[in-house]
Amino acid sequence: MSDKGAMTLAAVDAGEFRQAMGHFPTGVAVVASGAGASTEALTVNSVTSVSLDPPLVSVCLRPGSRVLRRIAGRQEFTVNFLAAHQRPLSALFASRARPVGRQAQAQLGDLVGAGGSVLVHGAPAVLECTVHTLAEGGDHVIVLGRVEALHLDGGAEPDPLVFHRGRYTRLAPYADAVGPGAVALADPVTTPGR
Repeated sequence: MSDKGAMTLAAVDAGEFRQAMGHFPTGVAVVASGAGASTEALTVNSVTSVSLDPPLVSVCLRPGSRVLRRIAGRQEFTVNFLAAHQRPLSALFASRARPVGRQAQAQLGDLVGAGGSVLVHGAPAVLECTVHTLAEGGDHVIVLGRVEALHLDGGAEPDPLVFHRGRYTRLAPYADAVGPGAVALADPVTTPGR
């Protein structure tokens, strides 16, 4: 049986998919597991809040990556959200030649959380997590972590490090971002999806 109105979808080109996803700005974080000689850390931007009760967060990592092996073995990790001034740290831990072990811990600030993994010094927010689930997700592994502790920098709120369209960028206050001819909302929405 044939449906004359049905369309055949073409395969999605990986490069175009990456370009499309680049239109969605993300924050930047360093995921770390272990401390001292066993420290592994990696820059990521695939972090998502999943649930408030229980508090769950997801991070997507390449199968076989050193940090994923460390997380799977230790069953715990930290997610360290970076501020704009921490861009060099982001670039360092995005590199294939990123430091490991004690050198990585020193670069990240020499702080260790109660769960036993490195915390990034000066990060505006840090989540200490235990592994809830590891699941295959295409060419990545989805690490679902239960947030066991969190740390918020009580000082001045720095600008977040933001990644958009393949490069770092900054946020602008909404009033500054609205150009000529823009329609202002009578009751601005402050929370996406609500």
